[in-house]
Amino acid sequence: MSVLDRAALRRLALLPSACLLLSSCAPDGGAVGAVATGHFSARHQFPVVLVSWCGESPPARIELASEDHGWRLNATREFEGDRLEVDLGAPGEDWTITDLDGDPAYRVVPDSPETEYTLGVTSAAALEEEAEHDIATLGFDTELLAADDGVYLGTHTSGEGALVGTDEFPPEC
Repeated sequence: MSVLDRAALRRLALLPSACLLLSSCAPDGGAVGAVATGHFSARHQFPVVLVSWCGESPPARIELASEDHGWRLNATREFEGDRLEVDLGAPGEDWTITDLDGDPAYRVVPDSPETEYTLGVTSAAALEEEAEHDIATLGFDTELLAADDGVYLGTHTSGEGALVGTDEFPPEC
């Protein structure tokens, strides 16, 4: 056996171990759901969102953006478990709020009920790799949330909102 063949064989022998290590550290997606209340007041405020993640890395950032405005909620702590509920209009002390340029923001309110927003949830592991929205994305407007009851669901594979019952969230990993 030549020297090159032995070197290649050694590298191939290490490949399964490397794959196992990389897959155990990688985020595994998840889901985000915007709670639709079916109440007219939902047109004028951002919803409570439900976040569920499948990997070991919890959410570290939530971004909410339209064509004209955007906000970033940055976690101030690491979350336990695999589910989280966040009121986008008043996220509490677990989050700091900035605009997308990093400047402090103190109010997070919709421009109008028809404005289309994209919500993206990023894990702590993805932030280290400079990736975005690895847990889930969701497109919505507040008019839609005022018209229906349930949860508009977006996942790591599709940001198209699908209305599901509250008991159907989160979907299986």
